[in-house]
Amino acid sequence: MTNKENMQNEIIFRRASGMPEFTLAELMGKLRGLGYKLDRSMDCKGNSTYQTGIRAGKSYPCTTLYILESDTGLSAFNVNARRDEKFKALQELRFNGAFVVGKNTILEI
Repeated sequence: MTNKENMQNEIIFRRASGMPEFTLAELMGKLRGLGYKLDRSMDCKGNSTYQTGIRAGKSYPCTTLYILESDTGLSAFNVNARRDEKFKALQELRFNGAFVVGKNTILEI
């Protein structure tokens, strides 16, 4: 399969699974409300491949987004970053598979 086909299959799977889908502007607004921002200069592009489960071996083009605390500039996942309720809300977005359909890629946090 081509990357485009793999991406379409992944989008279908995520939508059917009820994973939260946002536009990039919506996601940035959601993060801003939680006290975070994106550093787009740190985007990590590649292909993501499921290693286990029912989708094992399936892959899709993805871009992992880099999240910073708005006030401190620390990575949201730095050892010294806060671990408050807003962080828990960020983690919930991540664990629930929040995504953005981009041009030729799925953007993930």
